[in-house]
Amino acid sequence: MGTGRLEGKTALVTGGGTGLGYGIALTLAREGARVTLAARRLEILEQAAERLRAEVSDAQVAIRQCDITVEEDVAATVASAAGPEGRLDVAVANAGSGAPGPVLALGSEHWRFATDLNILGTALTIKHAGLAMKEQGGSIVTISSSEGFKIAKYMSPYTVTKAAVESLTRCAALELAPFKIRVNCIQPGFVPTEGTALAFDEEGARELIEITPLGRPGRPDEIGEAVLYFSAESGSWVTGQILAVDGGMVIPEGVSFEKLCRKIYGDEAMDACMGPAEG
Repeated sequence: MGTGRLEGKTALVTGGGTGLGYGIALTLAREGARVTLAARRLEILEQAAERLRAEVSDAQVAIRQCDITVEEDVAATVASAAGPEGRLDVAVANAGSGAPGPVLALGSEHWRFATDLNILGTALTIKHAGLAMKEQGGSIVTISSSEGFKIAKYMSPYTVTKAAVESLTRCAALELAPFKIRVNCIQPGFVPTEGTALAFDEEGARELIEITPLGRPGRPDEIGEAVLYFSAESGSWVTGQILAVDGGMVIPEGVSFEKLCRKIYGDEAMDACMGPAEG
């Protein structure tokens, strides 16, 4: 292995077979961590591990089939990731999902699905990772969403439970601080993945990019870099934080005074201060 920032460390990434989870795992592996990918579908995990080893020639990667809503699964997965030494340094509670629909139409099954996966699954991951880290400390990173902060219509189970993940993160950060365990959260914006491809067509993706001030979608490795910050020495004095990695999507934009400024300064002066025209 090289001299990466996580050299000799062990890491667990739930939902690590695809999308953001794979991007996070790839970043951690590149920095020298021994990474365990956990997910429900074994074939997806096998493909992800093969791909990761191809991208990082000296990668140390293991896989573990796990349903994060089942406590016995989570406990066994953490134990496996910690290895015979019983040491887990980084845990990323990435697995999550939601159910779209109007509040007036959603049934109890939609709410249970999002609650079990996003809140219960994250809580169980924090619990068992925290137990594994009690003796030497470590870093736990949860994954929320821009929708956990900026309310999304017709996606209330996802929005509500991702907001709960952020609150849970801060609860855990306070409780686990005496054990030198840091707990932080990342709020991704629109990052094209296998999952978003199922939810958004080309027009939907374009609309999300249009409300992103930096004008482009994110990449899974950019979320991975944020996880790395929290997990490496760079984040050693950071806990209980919610970091938006979203191209500015959650900036609370108010009314624009462009028209007033054009009256005062003129079009030429204003055009010189504005970004390039779209298209």
